[in-house]
Amino acid sequence: MRFKVSLFFDESTLERVTPEQLEKDAAEMNKFNDELRQAGVYLEGEGLVPSATARTLRYGKDGKAVVTDGPFAESKEQIGGFWILECDDLDEAVEWAERAPIREGALEVRAIAETAAEAIELHKQQSQA
Repeated sequence: MRFKVSLFFDESTLERVTPEQLEKDAAEMNKFNDELRQAGVYLEGEGLVPSATARTLRYGKDGKAVVTDGPFAESKEQIGGFWILECDDLDEAVEWAERAPIREGALEVRAIAETAAEAIELHKQQSQA
């Protein structure tokens, strides 16, 4: 089963980080990515550019999109990157997420539905739980 692990953090923390610390953090992240690849669970992963460069589309009652600059969330924390992992179950995906060299922010681990029908079925199961 595939899982998306999303990294959320407060981008303002980057203002206090030295270039040397950024290099150290990048090296740790590269090492972790290599561990994921060697274990055969890494499918994809990317870091994202600052959220200030994003555009958000919101849809009103008329169904038309209104495009605005910036991230979708009204929050200090933004998504900074993600991994797509192939794991046996949610517990294994969480175990890998716990090993990530993350010191601040949050990681969200979610299963990926392979089809729209599967997504609908999972939503039905969740609402009945």
